Amino acid sequence: MDPSPPFKRLPEPQEEDKLLKRARVDPKSNTEYEPTRVLFIRGLNQNVKEKDVVDLCSQVGVVEQVFLLRNKGQAFVEFDSLEAADFCLLHFSRAPAFLNGNRLFFSYSGRQVITRKPHEPAQPSKELLLTITQARYPVTVDVIGKILIPYGRVVKTRIFPRNFGYQCIIEMDSLESATAARAALDGQHIYSGCNLIKAEYSPMTLLVQDKGELEEEEEKSLNEEDISNVVFLHNMADKVTPDMLFNLFSLYGNVLRVKIFFKRRDMGLVQFEDHQQAVLAINNLNNLPFMGQTLLVSISRNSFINMPSSERKAALCKDFGNSAFQRFKIAGSKNFQNIFPPSNILHLSNLSENMDEHFFRNLFAEQAELVGLKYIGEGRRMALAKFKSIADAVMVLVYHHNENLNGRLLKIAFSKANF
Repeated sequence: MDPSPPFKRLPEPQEEDKLLKRARVDPKSNTEYEPTRVLFIRGLNQNVKEKDVVDLCSQVGVVEQVFLLRNKGQAFVEFDSLEAADFCLLHFSRAPAFLNGNRLFFSYSGRQVITRKPHEPAQPSKELLLTITQARYPVTVDVIGKILIPYGRVVKTRIFPRNFGYQCIIEMDSLESATAARAALDGQHIYSGCNLIKAEYSPMTLLVQDKGELEEEEEKSLNEEDISNVVFLHNMADKVTPDMLFNLFSLYGNVLRVKIFFKRRDMGLVQFEDHQQAVLAINNLNNLPFMGQTLLVSISRNSFINMPSSERKAALCKDFGNSAFQRFKIAGSKNFQNIFPPSNILHLSNLSENMDEHFFRNLFAEQAELVGLKYIGEGRRMALAKFKSIADAVMVLVYHHNENLNGRLLKIAFSKANF
């Protein structure tokens, strides 16, 4: 009797074949990869841990190892077989996976296995690498100079905006100065509770190169998303307008243009003056409760918003480049020191003496219930307004910030205070 024929894998149904073929194509480079055991994941929240990815993918197959690129929101996952990787792609194409509120996207990676390079710490030198995360405030050459001056003289500084914050390469005047600065600054915050510093010796020697070489190297390491000054908005309510988005996003930078997609009102773009402001907005406004939805904010591949020619579409796209309501046009303004994450307490300013608690209860009644009002400073020109939730405070801010009240423009911002 002839032995049983070897097992042959049945061809996938047409729907499955289409899904697997689509998963071979890299969305950025349009490169088609051959199926392998290693899958590429994008869309991860920066707070996700390797264990979270392992727990998710273990639902569909045996995971051998995971390589997490936390700062980029990406990961590589290696399964024990090609069949397990295929099943993972099919499963999460039909039933999308979410971690920490972010939808994940799976594709083939082009890698046969995950190989990790052994980490060799950089040798002590005069050059430091400062990685700054939790960035609520801009990092400039002046800021770097002020935090390093107690340890020695700064010879050169280069600052590179990243999606997660900033990376700074600094050349100190001596090895002793660099060693002292590294020991003192590692794990410290530039500002209270934010702009966290990771200080280490720099593995790069870019600062000793001439400017042309430096810029060439940087261009190789950056993609469009690393330097874009435009943020992409998703999961918006239909009632959102460009003016509402300006009122909200202008708290974190000078907003030049705002666009809501004509055919997809739940999506939009906001163009800032520079990349640092875009990163600051993402750090503060991603996952914000906004008009009954959870607003998702990420960096866009676009670096400019084009104004539409159609009159119908023009209502959803607005140019704010010459707006008098920009908060950060004046260098050295106190507004740079008053940038805070969303909270249920709003700071109201430019008030008149006849604006009492009853006045504001009536003014805000359609958006939210005012829990309490406390005047601060002299002359009742400023006040703190307390609401039940962040969502309520956001509603009041987007509707009433910059509103003209008897010739006075009401100014509203989030506050770190409490009462």
